[in-house]
Amino acid sequence: MYYSFPCSYCSKVFFTFDRNKEAAARKLYEGIKAHLVEYNEDHKEYNFDDPPKMEISQMYYAMFESNNPIPGGYEL
Repeated sequence: MYYSFPCSYCSKVFFTFDRNKEAAARKLYEGIKAHLVEYNEDHKEYNFDDPPKMEISQMYYAMFESNNPIPGGYEL
């Protein structure tokens, strides 16, 4: 299953393929957090400021599921 979630600052959609939804949420969180740090946007937004466990849990319930890759998305 493909799972996706948008960056909280720039709205780019990131996606990953995984059979385990929790592992996918963790991978999306880590990828988006790294993206924010790399582009010096981490201090400009507040959605990823909670402890990682809490953020991953929230992402788990909010991410989009699809049988196909997300067109125009960024694969992690």
